[in-house]
Amino acid sequence: MEIEPVCQRDGARQCAQRARFGDPSNSSTVRRRANRSLQPGRPLGTVFATAAWCVTLLVPGVASSQDANPAPMRMEIDLRDLSRQLIQAEITIPIPQSDEAERTVALWYPKWVPGSHGPGGPIANIAGLTIKDSAGALLPWSRTPGEVFRLEATVPGDSERLHISLRYIADQPTTTSFGHDCFSGSNLGVVSPGALLWYPESADIDRQQIAARLHLPPGWQAATALRPVNDRTDNGVGEATDEGHILAYQATSLRTFVDSPIMCGQHYQAFDLVEENRRDTIPPHTLHVFTDDARNARLNDKVVDGYRAMVTQTAWLIGSHPFDRFDILLAITDELPKNGLEHSRSTFNVLPPAVMKSPATLKGWDRLLVPHEYLHAWCGKYRRPAGMLTRDFHSPKDTELLWVYEGLTQYLGELVEARSGLMSPDEFRHRLAVELRRAMHQQGRQWRTLADTGAASHILRAGSPNWGGLRRSQDYYMEGMLFWLEADALIRRHSGAQKSLDDFCASFLGSKPGSAAPAPFTRRDVVRSLRAVADLDWDGLIQRRIESYQEQFDPSVARLLGYDFRLQREAPAIPSATFRHQSGIDALDSLGIAFNTSGDVQHLLLGSPADRARMSPRMKALGVNGRTWSGPRLVEALTHSQNGRPLSLLVAEGDELRTIQLHYHDGPRYWNLRRQPGQPDLLDEILKPHS
Repeated sequence: MEIEPVCQRDGARQCAQRARFGDPSNSSTVRRRANRSLQPGRPLGTVFATAAWCVTLLVPGVASSQDANPAPMRMEIDLRDLSRQLIQAEITIPIPQSDEAERTVALWYPKWVPGSHGPGGPIANIAGLTIKDSAGALLPWSRTPGEVFRLEATVPGDSERLHISLRYIADQPTTTSFGHDCFSGSNLGVVSPGALLWYPESADIDRQQIAARLHLPPGWQAATALRPVNDRTDNGVGEATDEGHILAYQATSLRTFVDSPIMCGQHYQAFDLVEENRRDTIPPHTLHVFTDDARNARLNDKVVDGYRAMVTQTAWLIGSHPFDRFDILLAITDELPKNGLEHSRSTFNVLPPAVMKSPATLKGWDRLLVPHEYLHAWCGKYRRPAGMLTRDFHSPKDTELLWVYEGLTQYLGELVEARSGLMSPDEFRHRLAVELRRAMHQQGRQWRTLADTGAASHILRAGSPNWGGLRRSQDYYMEGMLFWLEADALIRRHSGAQKSLDDFCASFLGSKPGSAAPAPFTRRDVVRSLRAVADLDWDGLIQRRIESYQEQFDPSVARLLGYDFRLQREAPAIPSATFRHQSGIDALDSLGIAFNTSGDVQHLLLGSPADRARMSPRMKALGVNGRTWSGPRLVEALTHSQNGRPLSLLVAEGDELRTIQLHYHDGPRYWNLRRQPGQPDLLDEILKPHS
């Protein structure tokens, strides 16, 4: 398929096709080719030293990024083929003319996309790219050796602008781009503008403006934090028109543009999330729901009420808003994968219809998704680690402070989830027990600190099927949550219940009226803000919990909250922390091993009875004590081990069968979270909603 300017779609296709990949018979496509490699020792930022310039998309007139007011960039996005997983974009780059016969222009594709915590821009999904000069001649381009996100084009000196055409494939399988990609279903889709963008190396993403136009299929609507040029609605949704279903958006900064996903589709409904008596103090919030089936567009009233309470409780918690309005984009569909990503003035969320039927079906990760991404508007987007706040999308970011960016958001998301009634206090206690237990089994802490799981975030995102606990994962989420829960408990105890982490959030995450630009913070800022609320040794606590190697996790947060967390004989009452669960048999607390329902080894702890018996992740249990394998039989064998009875497993490893003797005689053991008699339950106080 040809990539042509959308506004010229009815023009001379034959000429455009020849220009698309070049025509040797056309002398304009074989211009003089200069050496396009970088000059030795020449910094990337000074590739175009003689004339600073900026990229614009589809409309000419861009000045230098060094100018006080560079002309806005423009982008044209065509989604009329989105149902076939194809997107087209047109880009025009005005550049100053030069006395040189030709010069080299450097462009970047967004590499470090905000929210991805790594160099994961989905550049592999580009399936067509041409660059032309102002005369329409095809220009040669090449990538920088060793850097696929950067390219250089050889441009004639008399050219006033460049035209870029690109084709993008949606729904490509990927392990890196996650929520900042483009997704499509038969009747709905999500577009991340950064996935379609090339920008100049010299651009400052806060100063350079960009405007966009969107071409939708007939009958489709769109929602985004970008503001329509003719905003006739209060919620920012542009309606498809009879003039070709084109929506035009106001110019905004490159940072905001890349940070503003567009959700679109045929079946749409909007919900106001601000309670009527709060409209004087809370800016507009809209929940935009897109579905592949019109019957799923009407949400359960209690679920919407829960999201409304979420907005109110967050306002009570922080007390200010770093935005003038907020748009929650929610796709309810089985056609797209579950997903979510934070943004400064919106969130992108995808959940299946089955979980959205009622509050009872909305649970776990699905229930947390919207609150978590929403709280990121304050923690991570407005207040952002200084090392993650760059002026472009290609400079590497320092992600070590993700234990604040994600860990604090994880805690606040679950806290607001409970305070808004989406999660019960008992469910919160269950979540606490599960995460404490998981932390106790995390052996990778003996060589990798929690801070390093943030610094190495982008190489830890995918799970490890073998010995995952030794490598660690993105533990800054859940262990970060435990750190901030402990901080909350310490503040409450130190102040005699006069202060809490709410006070820290109001000062640290709070914004002044009219302030929306990201406000950077450092580790020192975190310590200073905590100390202003409670004069404790926060530096020492961060060193111990976040920045030090540990033989085993310290669960003292449970004691601070009025609970005990210890190994006991009695199985816990909370469902998913029990010995038996639907995904298999978890004997990590006793044998140091967990199996799935088929008997395959899923997890294994070093130093455990299973490890001493030389069991491995490649094994499959076939029998227990001379009988065929089943979960209940393993439980029975564990119970009998207290009486000195042996515990043996028949296992298969490849095509070899053998019997393994486990030297274990302590019976069932379980990590349990129990109330401490006579101690106040701080969790009750922490989870109380504001009113």
